[in-house]
Amino acid sequence: MIAVIALGPSLLGWLSPPAESFLFGSASRPVFAALAQLGVAVFILIVGLELRIQLGSSRTVVGVTLGSLFVPLILGALAALTFLNDQPQTPPWAFVLFIGAALSVTAVPVLALILQDRGLSHTPEASTALSAAAASDVMAWSLLAVVAVGAPGPSLMQRGVALIGLGVWILIIRTTVQQVRRRTSLERLHPVTLIGFTLMAASGSAVASDLAGFHAIIGPLLLGAALPHKAELHQLLEGTLAQTVRAALLPFFYLTVGLALDISAAVSLRATLTLLLAAVAGKVGGVLLGARLTGSGWPEAWRLGVLLNTRGLTELVFLTSGLQLGILPKPLYTSLVVVTLITTLATGPLLDVGRRHLERAETAN
Repeated sequence: MIAVIALGPSLLGWLSPPAESFLFGSASRPVFAALAQLGVAVFILIVGLELRIQLGSSRTVVGVTLGSLFVPLILGALAALTFLNDQPQTPPWAFVLFIGAALSVTAVPVLALILQDRGLSHTPEASTALSAAAASDVMAWSLLAVVAVGAPGPSLMQRGVALIGLGVWILIIRTTVQQVRRRTSLERLHPVTLIGFTLMAASGSAVASDLAGFHAIIGPLLLGAALPHKAELHQLLEGTLAQTVRAALLPFFYLTVGLALDISAAVSLRATLTLLLAAVAGKVGGVLLGARLTGSGWPEAWRLGVLLNTRGLTELVFLTSGLQLGILPKPLYTSLVVVTLITTLATGPLLDVGRRHLERAETAN
């Protein structure tokens, strides 16, 4: 992620503008953008498939979910109030709501990878973290859809027709998947057939969502959430498809993010520090509060807070959506991308700090 961002104005463009222009000329950027949109559409479809809200009866899950969602939402909204003068073109409510929603996002795919790498995938903490992350992301994406209504867009009739079309498209794809599952095993499908069908499904839902005046990622997210919740389908998409998208298409998204950033010129230290404080205090502090109030110990509460402070690619997609909708000005977009990188990279070291502190405490006792 950092390497690709460095290819933009933040580093390569600063060191050698001719080199950046040669590698990423104006003629090639629309192609990069199209491939990036396709990769993001499929990625968000998989995210939608993974969003499962299973609060159950656990007090800890409920407490962590509420803390992970509402505290960063409120702190983000308060931080946004200090930047209202920087965004004169967007309704204040939409801007404030977007910043609050952005800071409440947790990258579920990245979180799952971290849990797997650290051998925590089958622990109660993993179930709590993933459930809380899914709930936070559902709320964040829902708020993005609300905010998109406040952005300039098509007429009410055009929105209605496009939404009906999106609903019909989702129903067709869901019915097709169910019929294929009844007649044969999904695992028998040729990888090319699976990838082609998924690209078509994601693209169609993205186009319908965009025509409805929402951002193009809302359609694939709804499609993923509407697909049958079957382990076979989840494993298939997470295997063949996810690996293909991550290797072939998502690098173009990172590239478009990097080309849109100019940290050397546009970043505001005050804005970055304010948003970083709101992001970390909101996620880590909110989860600590929710976990402690529901009976969790300090070590578990700390781990949950740090894990849910992971933002990663999901946050970058969310922020880029705000930029494309005209809700987020480029300087604040740059600051929020910096916050995303810091909070994601800090997850591992902060988990290690908590582990070492716990080990010292056990040794002392």
